[in-house]
Amino acid sequence: MSAEKTKTPAKKPQAKAAPTKGEKAPQKRLFMMLFEATAGAKTGLRMGARHAIMVFMVASEKKFAIGKAFKGLEVTGWSGMQLKKGADITGQKRFEDKALDASARKAMQKGAAFLVYKDEVKGQA
Repeated sequence: MSAEKTKTPAKKPQAKAAPTKGEKAPQKRLFMMLFEATAGAKTGLRMGARHAIMVFMVASEKKFAIGKAFKGLEVTGWSGMQLKKGADITGQKRFEDKALDASARKAMQKGAAFLVYKDEVKGQA
């Protein structure tokens, strides 16, 4: 008696259903976070130098924004990232600082924006 393998069609993963009228899709929010990180070769800055980086990230929750920010910094050549502070800035007025305002607006369009401060962070005493 020989065993034969039968081919059964693979099941497709179920797609998540769209929210019904009673449910709401997770609302996208804009988060602003200040990081300090060490420059790598891909950054175009002096390797090993510490820089402040303002990160704007669109996400449904702060924890997701932080995770996406860490990943985004890592893939763009930064290491030793430290989150200094962060806040949900959804619905706030525009920034007077043109660089911050442009970065926030870019994040709203593209999902993320990174503003690297060129001056190196001084070492701890």
